[in-house]
Amino acid sequence: MDDLLTRRVKIGVQYIGTKYCGWQSQKNAVSVQELVEKALGGVLGHEVRLTASGRTDEGVHARRQVAHFDTDVEIKPFNLILGANVRLPDDIAVVDAEYTDNSFDARRDAKRKTYVYRMYVDSVRRPFLDVNHLQIYKQPDLSAMNRAAAALVGRHDFKCFCATGGNAKTFVREIFSCDVRQEGNIIEISVCGNAFLYNMVRAIVGTMVYASHGKLVPEEIPALLETRDRRLTGPTMPPQGLYLNRVWYDGAVGEMMLR
Repeated sequence: MDDLLTRRVKIGVQYIGTKYCGWQSQKNAVSVQELVEKALGGVLGHEVRLTASGRTDEGVHARRQVAHFDTDVEIKPFNLILGANVRLPDDIAVVDAEYTDNSFDARRDAKRKTYVYRMYVDSVRRPFLDVNHLQIYKQPDLSAMNRAAAALVGRHDFKCFCATGGNAKTFVREIFSCDVRQEGNIIEISVCGNAFLYNMVRAIVGTMVYASHGKLVPEEIPALLETRDRRLTGPTMPPQGLYLNRVWYDGAVGEMMLR
């Protein structure tokens, strides 16, 4: 590529992660990243390497993952979207695209991310919900869950919410908000933070569920954070209920709307 002609493209990708090893490319499994790169490359006629806001794990979904790549091919963004999507499976789609400043970096420039975990309360399995919700059989105590959520807000060492296998250099993260709401039998837990550790959101949800069933006291969470012991907090919840909802950037470059 001629660096003088290269332009940076920012895209939003939506996917159901059930069939994939996660966002990030891996040698022995199918990832969302490799399929999107292949589709974009098919449209542009050259190899595409995506840099995303971060990785999502196996089975986790995204309402809008943000990524960027460089190209020296002139193409209208909407034509790029259409061309990529006819090459992608039904559970992955490029939902928006735009040319952006060449200094934009989807990973480094991300200021905060919001993840949402969804559950449904029912004694009977609901196949239409099972795709992106976790079934629970007993109505949880939402008050206890909200008290647990409030105890997690702020800047903390979250090692006790990190699964083994991550490669974080530091376990300090900041949670800006953590909220629980229920409509009908659907429960949504929304967590917004500057960054997240491996399986951190799923461990947070598991701890909140434990609190709702009286297996731990929400007011003890600050002390649990101090122990840095993963064994003392709640379980890592299954991946199908989790999705990356939004990635936040400074200024207009992070404010593209879903088409």
